[in-house]
Amino acid sequence: MLMDRRPFFSQAHCEPVVAGTVLDHNGQPQPTQMPGERALTIYLDKREIVTLMTLGQNPEALVLGYLRNQRLIDDLHDIGEIQVSWEVSAAAVTTRRGDAGERCEELLRRRTVTSGCGQGTLFGNALERLQTLGGDFKVARSTIFELLASVRQLDTVYKRSGAVHGCVLADGAEILHHVEDIGRHNAVDSISGLMWMRGEQGCDKLFYTTGRLTSEMVIKGAEMGIPVLISRSGTTEMALDVARHCGITLIGRAKHDRFLVFSGSERIEFNQ
Repeated sequence: MLMDRRPFFSQAHCEPVVAGTVLDHNGQPQPTQMPGERALTIYLDKREIVTLMTLGQNPEALVLGYLRNQRLIDDLHDIGEIQVSWEVSAAAVTTRRGDAGERCEELLRRRTVTSGCGQGTLFGNALERLQTLGGDFKVARSTIFELLASVRQLDTVYKRSGAVHGCVLADGAEILHHVEDIGRHNAVDSISGLMWMRGEQGCDKLFYTTGRLTSEMVIKGAEMGIPVLISRSGTTEMALDVARHCGITLIGRAKHDRFLVFSGSERIEFNQ
């Protein structure tokens, strides 16, 4: 009998919003909702890696995606378990060998603080390890518009409380995963973790974010193998350079029935 080598994950879900009372412009009390914000420190085989600020909706997926996108763990089956405890605001990742923290020491020394909301980080020289995304994947203009319409219909934390970013993984116009968090980099890491858990490939998927596409976001998209990244906002110059280097299609200012293509226009079927 083969050993089941799937990792064990705790289920430490938190409610994303908390109730409060504010005064309106007339000085009258009004009920409101605010996003929860929690610190979560990741420990990899007892080695402290980073502290993330998160809503805590799916912390295990966030931790898993963070480890994947930073290439601190290359094989899902190397992970024994991920245990999240909000009592101590920590996620303990245990690998089967028990020495991942030591083996990642060189990457951990080469840390870049990025523009991610809260505090984003990249370990090692991320650009050196990126591969060019090939394939003949294409997407119709009408599909992008359909996806934007689907996103607008979502019941979101943002609509209830504001102050968060959302990310979506889609197969055409079909939304596969929708995650909101304090920072867009956390949301994309959570989606990466969900993809890794379920064995989903990114080569024929679309990724949408409410936030801007920075170099960090494009690097994460490349790590996930997603060829088309779409933003309701715009893109930075460095993000565009990374996208061109990796062969990624960048779409910005995507709202309703319009968008701008910054790179990779060959993937867009404009007449469909």
